[in-house]
Amino acid sequence: TIVPWKVFRLALHEIHPIGSGLEAMALKSTIDLTCNDYISNFEFDVFTRWPWSTLLRNWQILAVTHPGYVAFLTYDEVKARLQKHKPGSYVFRLSCTRLGQWAIGYVTPDGNILQTIPQNKSLCQALLDGYREGFYLYPDGRNVNPDLSQAVQATPEDHIRVTQDQYELYCQMGSTFQLCKICAENDKDIRIEPCGHLLCTPCLTSWQVSFLKHPTFERSQDTTDGHGHPAPPPCCPFCRTEIKGTEIIVVDPFDPNPRHWTKNIKDCQNLMDFEDDDNLEVFCWCLFFYRFRPVVCF
Repeated sequence: TIVPWKVFRLALHEIHPIGSGLEAMALKSTIDLTCNDYISNFEFDVFTRWPWSTLLRNWQILAVTHPGYVAFLTYDEVKARLQKHKPGSYVFRLSCTRLGQWAIGYVTPDGNILQTIPQNKSLCQALLDGYREGFYLYPDGRNVNPDLSQAVQATPEDHIRVTQDQYELYCQMGSTFQLCKICAENDKDIRIEPCGHLLCTPCLTSWQVSFLKHPTFERSQDTTDGHGHPAPPPCCPFCRTEIKGTEIIVVDPFDPNPRHWTKNIKDCQNLMDFEDDDNLEVFCWCLFFYRFRPVVCF
């Protein structure tokens, strides 16, 4: 599916206001990869890898005003560009072989030039972390490095509540739902998108490191010059679906003995004489009804 640029611009403007004609022209040059005045589903998908809630703001910060952004350069062209720069210099671009993902090239303290594709974080977060760690200091060799801290927003954790069925199923297996099924040591704290599988951060990191070291993966081959094969995308360790992103989560365990049940039981005990078998039977039926009654929200 494709739509004319003018139609796309009007629709986008309703959600993310476009300030001026110059801004619209710059936006078109970023999104319209084929330069045919039409926007395809694929091109829109590539562009919306930016955080949606701050789509145009992050685009302006990174692709319009940031001195480290180099559009449409290949792997070899990035290496040639950084050859003359001092350690700590860096540039970033859209990967030529994995559209929708960013590649960062930088000069190491010993003068080597490396390129990497950030995993499990936004480009803003990757550049900010690299700056704090002393790797990304000089955008395209310049001494002034933009402050990206305002562009990085802490994302609220998504809470996943364990159901009674899940609780009982995992109890039968001698485990818990919240326990990571790879290491069986840590609780799950990250969700893979789009497949939705859950695991712990250390296991995901270890999996990705082992994936990068696999013989079929050549990390340095992010190139289009025909000298190597494109690096395969990272995939889920459970189903091998390509990892499009991750989300921090918190698993709330199921409580088989909620405090309000205990309080109600004590209240009932104060009202009934359990030496009477009839009262005991009524009490048990009350507990059964309370335990399995439908929840009504007002």
